[in-house]
Amino acid sequence: MKRFSLLSIALAMLALVGGAALAPAALARPEHHADRGARFEAHLQHRLKDLGLSDSQQNTVHTLLRTHAKEAIRLQAEIATMRVDLRQLLRTEPVDLNSVKPALQAIAAKEADLRLAHITLMHDIRQVLTPEQQQKFRTMAEHHQGRDEGEHH
Repeated sequence: MKRFSLLSIALAMLALVGGAALAPAALARPEHHADRGARFEAHLQHRLKDLGLSDSQQNTVHTLLRTHAKEAIRLQAEIATMRVDLRQLLRTEPVDLNSVKPALQAIAAKEADLRLAHITLMHDIRQVLTPEQQQKFRTMAEHHQGRDEGEHH
């Protein structure tokens, strides 16, 4: 049970930092970031709980989540710093578009790195699972995705 609570804490950290990787709009509107992160955390925690992870799998997943959380925090801090610099470029009159474009491209590249880190985490978690757990994980994801698509219509 202690390991499960450690996993819950790690998932919560992931949700706080990983939610922005899934939603660029959350970066623009920080008040939505926590909600999206909490939903993601609850969803991932539920999916992993239903898989019946062994102690060894829980330990490995916990390590993966902790490592990802640190990387995501670092990338988000870099993105935030780059956005501060961009805002300064946009305040000048006239705006120097030759400076703005590379700044926007650099931010986009960091955001892509953040998304890739999240995708890599999910891939690495799947590698820890048995073939049966992987199939169940995939089925749960497909079910959830189908439900989301229905909600948007």
